[in-house]
Amino acid sequence: MRSLLNNGIGQRGSALVVALFILLMVSVLGISAMRTSIYSAKVATGVQADTMTFDAAESAVSKSFTHLGELTEQELSLGVLNGESLTSCLKSNGELGVGGCGDSDRMDSRGLLQAESYIVHVKNNCRMVSGSDVELYRDYVIDILAQSKMDSYQIENNHLQEALKVGLDCIQL
Repeated sequence: MRSLLNNGIGQRGSALVVALFILLMVSVLGISAMRTSIYSAKVATGVQADTMTFDAAESAVSKSFTHLGELTEQELSLGVLNGESLTSCLKSNGELGVGGCGDSDRMDSRGLLQAESYIVHVKNNCRMVSGSDVELYRDYVIDILAQSKMDSYQIENNHLQEALKVGLDCIQL
């Protein structure tokens, strides 16, 4: 029996070293997985914030496009065709407010997003009405620019939509 006990004398403490080494490797893997998870969460949050600003700009374009269609010829002439622009701010109730957005104007219930739009007609930017032989009528080319931002992430998003509106006095140079 003595010979069996004497064979293990040279291995005292090696099990502790191996166990500590395995514990160290598992800890490094755990920390690495945690850092990767945190990084992935930050990326996902950034993508979500960018998508939210994109949607806010699209909402502002859509509301402005609807507003443009509701304008009478006189309102269109006074507000846009004279070289001015109509500035609107998308409010939290989903309606467009006249004028630009103030510092406290937000379009969402959490107060993160701000979206405003500009309806602009560059003077003499007109096209022939498609399918018309009469040169008297032209389509006014009206640009709708929407700008949205999320200050908490310093993200901005801009969208430009071109709209056409029939008019009589648009002169092409």
